[in-house]
Amino acid sequence: MAFRKKYKQILPFDPDLLIVSECEHPDKFSDKFYDDVLWIGDNRNKGLGVFSFNDFEIAVHESYCENYRYVLPVTVNGSEVMNLIAIWSQNNTEDPRRRYIGEVWKSLNYYKDLFSFPTIIVGDFNWNVIWDQGNQKYPLYGTLTDVINLLEQFDIFSMYHTFTNTEFGIEREPTLYFRKNQKTPYHIDYIFAPAEIINRGKSFSVGKYEDWISLSDHMPLIAELE
Repeated sequence: MAFRKKYKQILPFDPDLLIVSECEHPDKFSDKFYDDVLWIGDNRNKGLGVFSFNDFEIAVHESYCENYRYVLPVTVNGSEVMNLIAIWSQNNTEDPRRRYIGEVWKSLNYYKDLFSFPTIIVGDFNWNVIWDQGNQKYPLYGTLTDVINLLEQFDIFSMYHTFTNTEFGIEREPTLYFRKNQKTPYHIDYIFAPAEIINRGKSFSVGKYEDWISLSDHMPLIAELE
């Protein structure tokens, strides 16, 4: 939250696209530091934002379904044309099977026709495969393992796990320090991309605790493509 106080730390990376969960409404920014922005939310202090820079153009994809409120499909036009699906998964008290990764699973099945075109999926999944088991009492529509297997059918893979050659569930770089506590690290944020895009990747990194914890409990995921 209060992204208006934090965005200047991101700008030196010269991003083309920036996806921010728990992002306040752009009207709260005192200056326009981006080319374009898409924002959805029920609370002006905390929504899902997609920002573009460097003449990249973004628009909500015509297939957007508000039933999957915080899973936002976006068309991207810039140095290349692609789809982007921005995610901020949340709890669901009305339908617990849709909580967190259950919502991601249902929404990606709904949007899977988009995967015939280059599509990057990025955001806060609020989940790790270590939690896939043990949900017998409160089952989910789908687990992160199910999501991974679904995306692999379309040749879409996690950039972090590909770049680091790391298995899911034993990640070495946390993306979240729960309540900003260095003793409670989790890897719950992801960027999934088609293999042909990953193969053109120049670098992939996760922000370090000491550099970012004063700004957020989540660490940025930074992907650089050729």
